[in-house]
Amino acid sequence: MRHKLANDELWLVVHTPKTAGTSFRWALEKHFGKPNVIRDYGPHSPVNSDVVSRHLFNGEEPQNPGGLVTELSNGGSRVLIGHFPLLRYASFFKQERIITFVRDPLIRMCSEYLHRTKDGSFTGTFAEFLQRTGYQNMQSKLLSGISAGTFIGIPEHYPKCLQFINRAPGWKLSMRKKNVGRRGGGDKFAKNLSAHELNMFYKMNAEDVELYRYATRRFAELESSGSQK
Repeated sequence: MRHKLANDELWLVVHTPKTAGTSFRWALEKHFGKPNVIRDYGPHSPVNSDVVSRHLFNGEEPQNPGGLVTELSNGGSRVLIGHFPLLRYASFFKQERIITFVRDPLIRMCSEYLHRTKDGSFTGTFAEFLQRTGYQNMQSKLLSGISAGTFIGIPEHYPKCLQFINRAPGWKLSMRKKNVGRRGGGDKFAKNLSAHELNMFYKMNAEDVELYRYATRRFAELESSGSQK
């Protein structure tokens, strides 16, 4: 069945945890206004927009992403963002209306480990964290089905990413660092990992490593040509 596409004013942003998504969401809300940036952060998230909860997580009817996208399109919303798999919404959007960021997978996982140990949602060692399948290859899981026309930003080049994104008509996003770790960050933590921990990581996250190579290659092509490949 062919889905009705969202209008060209509505954009989709897949926010993989610990990939500058909080900073990017802040920029979107500052530019478009909070009511126009709709949040889908999962069934138990307190930050979900009411319209998302009504269509997807009301506990009474099957999830209805198509109905959500239609309501947002008709209501003048500008962005749908959150921690969701791309495939939930991809069929409703043109690929050039989709934005995401892909981070160095080792640094991203270290950053998430620090975040989860800080908030108490995980209490084990990093080696134990690596063995949890739910944390492995998170970026490639959420971005399964990504298309050539989708903009893939690299958080390590965040200011440059905003420059490219701001080429969209009417977009003037500004930069501000949000949700930055206070314990030295994933970069510092990664430098102190043992050879055993590194071997475990690369063995268990090969898909994310390959996705990051693809994303960085795409971004390098974008920088050299001035247009998304």
